Amino acid sequence: MIVKSKAELKKIINQAQRAGKKVLVKRGVFDIIHPGHISAVKSFNRIADVVIIMVQSDKLVKKRKGENRPVNSQKQRAEVVDALKGVDYTYLEKSTTREEFKKLLEYLRPDILAITHVEHKLDKMYQGYSWKLKVIPENSQKGLSSTAIINKIKKK
Repeated sequence: MIVKSKAELKKIINQAQRAGKKVLVKRGVFDIIHPGHISAVKSFNRIADVVIIMVQSDKLVKKRKGENRPVNSQKQRAEVVDALKGVDYTYLEKSTTREEFKKLLEYLRPDILAITHVEHKLDKMYQGYSWKLKVIPENSQKGLSSTAIINKIKKK
């Protein structure tokens, strides 16, 4: 289910936590879904009862990855992510800085914030709050990133 507002998302998280469920949040681009994404969602389901994927804004993706990205709009990416087995809720995340994202997390107060090994260097920024930081190993198969897939297509 795609959640429209942060207030609605906060309500969902609070209800799940009152019911004794663990809530995990993962933020990402999810531009071209690949086996690494599927593997990650399976990992999320092993450690949490409720999985929320926050799809980053087009503006932030352009800022981080360049003018030609994302390939798919945030709305399109969210629709694909929301259809994945194991994803309970999808949110179109609007923050454009890590600080804004941290404020959103402080408001939502999930139980677990999932980050990938690549993002592990950022873990100090996200530690010390109400959530547990969980590093999820990335699938180590070569070429399992949207950027690698896009670059491969460009070469052909």
